[in-house]
Amino acid sequence: MKKKTTYITLISIALLLLWIPVSLDKLLHFETFKAGILRQPFSDTLGQVLIYLLLPLEILVVGLIVSSRFRLLGFGLSSLLMAAFTGYIGIALLDAWEKLPCGCGSVISGMSWMQHFWFNLFFLALSIWGYYLQRGLHRNSGSRPAVVEGLSAKRQHTNIFINILNQIR
Repeated sequence: MKKKTTYITLISIALLLLWIPVSLDKLLHFETFKAGILRQPFSDTLGQVLIYLLLPLEILVVGLIVSSRFRLLGFGLSSLLMAAFTGYIGIALLDAWEKLPCGCGSVISGMSWMQHFWFNLFFLALSIWGYYLQRGLHRNSGSRPAVVEGLSAKRQHTNIFINILNQIR
């Protein structure tokens, strides 16, 4: 259990080292981010949606991962975003579009498309692994108390109910 918690902490830190700079870059250089999105090979309508959806989602990922109570959701959202970004780059690598400008900022902007693909794939794997570990931690936490030998079934259910109420408080 301690090893799992350590892995979750390390994965959280790694993902925060990704999402915080990416979010800050979009926030501090919003006009550049906006122009980069509008240069992508999809409709301007989708571009407008992405402009005002990606930044809040990325900030939300940071907040969720920081919160131990909502970390599972944070890993899940990080996985979804990384899957979308990685899929997009994968399609680009298959030469689906004639020209594809990179709308990325910070360190990522200096990468080739292939490097960017592997970078994203790594963080996608970390997000999924974090989700898997966190989910296992939730299942093994005190939400399902162990059976105590010698107690009647009725008393066991009473103890379970009391433990659940104590966790809510």
